[in-house]
Amino acid sequence: MPTQHHDQDSGAHRWAYACGMSLKRGYRKVRAFEMRIAERAAAGGIPAGKLLVRGSFLAAKLALLGAFLFVSFWLFVLMCTIVVLAAIPIQDSDTSGIDDLDDPMHRETWPERYDKWGSLK
Repeated sequence: MPTQHHDQDSGAHRWAYACGMSLKRGYRKVRAFEMRIAERAAAGGIPAGKLLVRGSFLAAKLALLGAFLFVSFWLFVLMCTIVVLAAIPIQDSDTSGIDDLDDPMHRETWPERYDKWGSLK
């Protein structure tokens, strides 16, 4: 089946396609290397050599997958923590700030800012 080319493909689609093809090429190289090593082990007369090589490569792949999932989980937890901490409202103190002129308690809290008639100085 020929590859479809669209004029509306965005840069993100091209980037994702290139990354996918790179992963596919890398996986094929690893599989070819695994088969070469397995054939050498079998030709060298190692008992169950092919099985040992394939099992060790499978264990390495599972270890890489586990490491990826471990790192992904903790990055997810970190992002969730940042979002939760950003959503926590900042608690205001009971006293109004010096610039909170709309607060009804501003005159009692900051009397030095008012003259004897109650207007701001």
